[in-house]
Amino acid sequence: MDPFVFAVLPTRMAAKLHKELQDLSNFCTERKGGEKYGLPNSLSVLSETPEVINSFLNSQVVQEIVKYDGIFESMHISDQYTGLIESADTQDSAAAPVTPQKLMIFTFKIPGKGRSVMPSHMGLTLPLVKMALRFIDKVKQIRMSREAKDKAAKRRLKVGESLLKQTHAQRQEAAQQRREDKRRAEKERIMEENDPVKARKLEEREHKKAMKRMQPKMKQMKVRMS
Repeated sequence: MDPFVFAVLPTRMAAKLHKELQDLSNFCTERKGGEKYGLPNSLSVLSETPEVINSFLNSQVVQEIVKYDGIFESMHISDQYTGLIESADTQDSAAAPVTPQKLMIFTFKIPGKGRSVMPSHMGLTLPLVKMALRFIDKVKQIRMSREAKDKAAKRRLKVGESLLKQTHAQRQEAAQQRREDKRRAEKERIMEENDPVKARKLEEREHKKAMKRMQPKMKQMKVRMS
């Protein structure tokens, strides 16, 4: 699979998913209305590169989506899928970075809204299921230009470096929080023991650390004279 991210999403949800899904947020810079490509205006198209749009949204695919507009919900094809962007509150700083997956996700609405599904309802989804299966070969056959591949490689390198820096900063923050929790627990233990000697020594240590943090950091510059 060539390196790209592509999606056709319901317009009512496109902005939200563009912001919340990691691969769409990182690699799809713009979102366009489906009518630009012959699709219903209830759909939006997101693509990392314009090169794959015409290959995927050819006349046959567009006709099938238009014909079964009430059943088709979305498609999402990506070589960088990692799911939702985690908030600062839910991120595990100790966890290893998520490895991107190559996948295709097609979503269809079952007629009857899932409450009274009949065999005939399922049959209505068959043309779209066949379309999704054709996309397996279609994705394999995509051949992007050298320029598009180079841009995609640079984009992935930049995103990877950014995520690595973010993970490092989060781990440092978590380590600092653990040190503060440890100091707080030690102070509470000493106060509960009501030992004035230990309490004084703890205060002295904290005072020294505070004074050290307040000292200006000096930089050395060496000049070699010839």
